[in-house]
Amino acid sequence: MNRCLTNVLTGWALLIGTSSLLAQQPAPASRAIIVFDASGSMYGQVPGGVKIDIAKKVVSDIVGSIDPNMELGLMAYGHRKKGDCEDIELLVPPQPGSSAAILKAVAGLEPKGKTPLTAAVIQAAKYLKFEEAKVSVILVSDGVETCDKDPCMAAEELERMGIDFTCHVIGFDLKPGESSGLECLAKKTGGMYLAAKDAASLKTSLEAAMKQVAKPVTTLVVEAKKSSGGALIEGVSFQVFAEGGGENAIATGSGGHWSTELPKAGKYTLSAKFGGKTLELDVTVKDGDTVTKEVVFAETGLKAVAYDKEGGVAFEREVSWDLFGPADSEGNRSKVSFSYEAKPFLKVAPGTYLLTAVRGNATASVNVEVKEGPAQEVKVILGSGNLKLSAISAEGQPPIAKDVSWDLFSPPDAEGQRKKLGYSYEAQPKMTLPSGPFLVVATYGNAKGQKEIEVKAGETQDVVVLLGSGKVKLSVVMEEGGTPVAKDVSWDVFGEADAEGNRPKAAYSYEAQPTLALPAGKYEVEVVVGNAKGKAQVEIKAGATVEKVVSLGAGRVKLSALTTEGAEALSKDVTWEIFGAADAEGNRTKAGYSYDAVPTLSLPAGKYLVQMEWGSAKAKQEIEVTAGKLKEIPIIINAGTLALSAKMAEGADPAPEGLNWEVFGEANAEGERPKASYSYDAQPKIHLKAGKYLVVVTRGAATAQTEMEVPAGKMSTQALILNAGTLSLSSSTPGTWEIFGAKDAEGNRKKLTYSYDANAKLFIPAGRVLVTRSEGDKKAEKEVEVKANALTELTLDAN
Repeated sequence: MNRCLTNVLTGWALLIGTSSLLAQQPAPASRAIIVFDASGSMYGQVPGGVKIDIAKKVVSDIVGSIDPNMELGLMAYGHRKKGDCEDIELLVPPQPGSSAAILKAVAGLEPKGKTPLTAAVIQAAKYLKFEEAKVSVILVSDGVETCDKDPCMAAEELERMGIDFTCHVIGFDLKPGESSGLECLAKKTGGMYLAAKDAASLKTSLEAAMKQVAKPVTTLVVEAKKSSGGALIEGVSFQVFAEGGGENAIATGSGGHWSTELPKAGKYTLSAKFGGKTLELDVTVKDGDTVTKEVVFAETGLKAVAYDKEGGVAFEREVSWDLFGPADSEGNRSKVSFSYEAKPFLKVAPGTYLLTAVRGNATASVNVEVKEGPAQEVKVILGSGNLKLSAISAEGQPPIAKDVSWDLFSPPDAEGQRKKLGYSYEAQPKMTLPSGPFLVVATYGNAKGQKEIEVKAGETQDVVVLLGSGKVKLSVVMEEGGTPVAKDVSWDVFGEADAEGNRPKAAYSYEAQPTLALPAGKYEVEVVVGNAKGKAQVEIKAGATVEKVVSLGAGRVKLSALTTEGAEALSKDVTWEIFGAADAEGNRTKAGYSYDAVPTLSLPAGKYLVQMEWGSAKAKQEIEVTAGKLKEIPIIINAGTLALSAKMAEGADPAPEGLNWEVFGEANAEGERPKASYSYDAQPKIHLKAGKYLVVVTRGAATAQTEMEVPAGKMSTQALILNAGTLSLSSSTPGTWEIFGAKDAEGNRKKLTYSYDANAKLFIPAGRVLVTRSEGDKKAEKEVEVKANALTELTLDAN
């Protein structure tokens, strides 16, 4: 049985490719996508804070507990645009070790738009190929679907199409009457529906869902109500008996919403007692399933039956029902009951109601009067017909068996607009629709076809839509006759040029060797592999598949940087730029770049100039790329490293902060030294070309310098002695600090530094200094002794 476990909370859903999720589970790692609700309502408040903040916190906690080998991705909706039902984006593709990327993406989400939760779940399921593997979904949403899709109908489609589809739903801060579609999404596929009102219950509900996803157990969930689909009642006692197990209950409990794990799959009897009344229900549970049973303690009600037309045959499946109370002064009705059984018994108190039946896209409503006594039968005529849809690429071709999607539209209104009335992602669906005219649109890849049809009540029609499409199988080789490139390929397909030479984009793909479905016609294909690009013309014919191999005439180069001959290749801090051959004026066009230490670049065959940088060390070299060949090119940069530190005195620890380093090259004929590098790190490692340098370090007013030689391929370590101390100044009056050195032979003092702070911490060369504090005409001064690697404190007020 396909299963759907749906948890609706703050609007995110987690699709899991296997039963393993939590890190402590020993099962094989799985593929998963978190679908996050970032619709505008997520800015709402609940106990515990803003819903979006709570959701982000819960996601962070979950991601932290997931097996790091799990291929986890992130999808979000409603986060980019207001009022856009197409605002669904895969932010992080499923991959191992994606936790950091997911946390970063989630942190940046800002609620803005609508709630296309149904389409988001379907997209995520299709991305994970749920038709080929077991898939579970955890959907957390704070609102109902707002984009004209039915989560209940989607559950049916996903269940039919999937190998083993499970949905757990957590409804977060939902209002009365808003949960029915989400409950259907859960219960129709054997999942749990959980409600949360605040941060704590969200966490508890999510943990329950995660436990079931990580290690499915056979579970029975019981909901006690006074009317089918109504509110829960408390004070009910429950007993569960195994078939053939005698009179001893295997599980007991009480409340209004109760669940228990069952020892195995099989048949059971559920006994529920409330107000002196006992009800018994038969329950059949499959291994690992979650079955939800509703126990209704009411006598009066109605038995609902739906027909496609007068005199037709009653529907036996795929009918959903809603029962609404009388309208208030504004015409609004509250939902009092619902069911997803084809022929339900809706137990409600006597009164006037509106009963609505839905099958597929067909809907009908009747007013009913429920009276005391036995339940009365109510017939609802849907006036519906069925369409069996299929698409063909060309006349005489068999129906397409997969990857077809369908949309059904109403006739155009006065302004020519059509309303979407139905959809399906099955290749050959059977759809129930109200009688009347429709436009059927089939989409297969990038090809579309449409057909006007008339649905007739009680009839089933076979509708075949002609797409007039073909396929192109694309591959790219670096040279004629070469092996197709297997990864890191991107494709763009453009239609025929218009009168101005512009071509509309018809398709794209990031697969290395995609097969694309397109309308018959002529196209231009563009392919990119690294920095190599190619184009080709292709003509597609309806019903045919054409293979197109694009030859780039390109090769690859693997670049590495060595400090000296025979050294190991550098593994970090290397940047590369690739320039094409010089033109007549000597200018070169940038052909590529990389921040990888040892990059492999794909480039068109030809000559290039490679420039690399390692810190302040630079090198360049001419290279030649040969089509279809991989060349490994090491570049000798003849460089080394200076590892520097500064101490306030001999034997002191290195200074931890406030350092400014400058490195100068050898002096020219005029005695000027070019600046070779700089750093503000406390203990920098500076990469330089081999040679002689002057290193200058400054900390506050203290300076030290030394001449150094950088040998190629080696690290030279040097600690510079500043011979300085720290002067800590404080004052209770406003003013300016000025620090002067000792008097020279002529009695003059050199200003060392100054500060406008009332409390200043200054680094000063060791020796006697004069400290002045002045403000306008007020001035105070004092001579103090600053000792190397020592703290001197002074309080001075301007008088």
